[in-house]
Amino acid sequence: MPDPLKRSMPVKPRKAGSQTTKARKAKTRMAPEANAKSDGYIPFRDRFRAWWDGAEPQALVRKGQKPKVSNEKRAIQLDDKADLPPEASWGAARIRVCDQVWGSGFVAPGGASYVIEMARPFSSRQDSMVLDLSAGLGGRAAELAKDSTVKVVGMERDQEFAENAAERSKLINRKNLQPIQNFNPERLNLNGLKYDCVIARELFFTVPDKLALLGTIRNGLRRKGTLAFTDLVLAEPDQNEGSVMAQWQGTEPRTIDPWSFGEYRSRLESLNLNVVEFEDDSEYFRQLILRAWRDYVDGLDQVVFDRTLVDALMQEAELWLHRVRAIESGQLRVLRVFARLA
Repeated sequence: MPDPLKRSMPVKPRKAGSQTTKARKAKTRMAPEANAKSDGYIPFRDRFRAWWDGAEPQALVRKGQKPKVSNEKRAIQLDDKADLPPEASWGAARIRVCDQVWGSGFVAPGGASYVIEMARPFSSRQDSMVLDLSAGLGGRAAELAKDSTVKVVGMERDQEFAENAAERSKLINRKNLQPIQNFNPERLNLNGLKYDCVIARELFFTVPDKLALLGTIRNGLRRKGTLAFTDLVLAEPDQNEGSVMAQWQGTEPRTIDPWSFGEYRSRLESLNLNVVEFEDDSEYFRQLILRAWRDYVDGLDQVVFDRTLVDALMQEAELWLHRVRAIESGQLRVLRVFARLA
C-alpha cells in the first residue's frame, strides 16, 4: 500500500545555489556532522522523509555511530540517551518536539477536539467537574477550562510532561483549572471526588491491572457520569505476534498489555457502565498521525536543530511510525469508547 505521507510530500528539485536553498541553509543548524557539503550530503528533511518511507531501513538510523563512508551520507545518527552530555536537556527537547508535531500543549494526534467533542455535554450542572487522565502538556485541559462552568482537573503519568504542564496551567491562571499533577495509574486516588466526565487517551494498554483502574474511575463518576477514552487494542486476543507487532512493542516506552475489542466490552459492562459508543477509530487515527507528521516535515526547513533535538525527534518518530505500521497490519486497532454510569 502506498504511504500517504510519501504521496503527499513530493520532493521538488531545486537548483544548486538558488536563493531559496541558501536561505534555508542559513535558517537550519544541524549537528557538526550534518553541515551542508558539496560531496553528496542530503538535507535532513529529505533523509527523514526517506527514513519514514522505509527507503533505507538498514542505513538511515544508526545509534551512537558516525557514517564511515561517503555512501552513508543519508544516515541519521542517534546518540544513546545515556551518552547525552550532562548539560543536554533531554526533557526540554522532547517537549519541544511534541509541541511542534502535535500542537502546543499536546503529545498525541487530534488536538483538543478529539475525544472532547464526543464527551460533551459533560453535565447540566453549574459545578461540573471533568478529569483528564492523559493531560500531556496541558492543551486539552486548558481548552476545557475555557468553559467557566466546568472545573477541570488534569493528571499526567509522565513526570516531565506533568511538571511542564503544571507551569503552563499556572500561567493560564484560570480559577477553574487546577495545575496538572503527576500520578501513577496503578495507584490512582481520587480522594473521594466525583466527576461528571473522565477522559483518557491511549493510557489503559500500558496498565497491567486495567480492570482495577477502570473500577476506580467508575467509582469516581457522578450519577450518569461519563467515561470517554481511546486506547490501542488487539483486533483479536491472539493477534499480538509477528515482526510488525514485535517492532511496535519494542518502541513503546512502557510494558504493554493490550486488551482485545471483546475483552473491553465485557469488562466495561461488568462495571455497570452503559457503552454508548464503541468504535474502531483506527483509520481516522492513522490519518491524524500521518497528517501531523506531513505538516511537521513540510516545515523542517524552519526548525533550528541541535543533536539533542534530533535524538528526541527520532525517538518520537520511531514510536509513532511503528504504531502506524501495526495499525496498518490490522492486528493493532484504535478503540474509541463513550460509556455512561448506569
